[in-house]
Amino acid sequence: CWRQSAFLSPRLDAHSRGRVHRRASGGFSSASVIPQIRQALEESGSLKQWLESAAALSQACSLELEEAEGILAKSAGWSTWLAVNRAAYLKPEDPNAQETLDALRFFRDGPLKLTSEQLRDVLRASPKALSKNPQEAYQAARQTAPEEFQSPEAFRELVLRCPMVLELSFNCGHSCAAACNRCWCPAMNRIKQTVDVGR
Repeated sequence: CWRQSAFLSPRLDAHSRGRVHRRASGGFSSASVIPQIRQALEESGSLKQWLESAAALSQACSLELEEAEGILAKSAGWSTWLAVNRAAYLKPEDPNAQETLDALRFFRDGPLKLTSEQLRDVLRASPKALSKNPQEAYQAARQTAPEEFQSPEAFRELVLRCPMVLELSFNCGHSCAAACNRCWCPAMNRIKQTVDVGR
């Protein structure tokens, strides 16, 4: 599993980051889906917002525009929507350039204070970190994290090692509440392995 591999590396070097990114992409090809996404957005009148969002992400993370669009496609559910044949029951999020700018500003100037390279690594590993209000996601993740990770310093270090912790917002305390995809408890074994490797 690519995500588990990402967990197990304390700080990914450039070569490892490339391999993790390729595994994260799986069968997803930006070159094949971006034109389809652009067409759908043009039909809905949202293409300008998409392109401005992608340009902002590209500049903030020093990414090629196509890769920035690929991250947006995953974060907002567009790649999933295309993968299930544009299913009517699944509605991807409409792009909002101002929200993207606000999110990038939070990652840069907020408590995480991520550099361009760090933000690029975080969003490559966890595109969903960009899809919600990152300030609310950060607060929810920290508040529900195990005590050892709740300080701003410890949580920042954990984010750099395991970016997907920004997607966690629940802690069942090992009394399963069927919210495993956002719960800290199922993720803790992998998180602990990552922290131990980094010591």
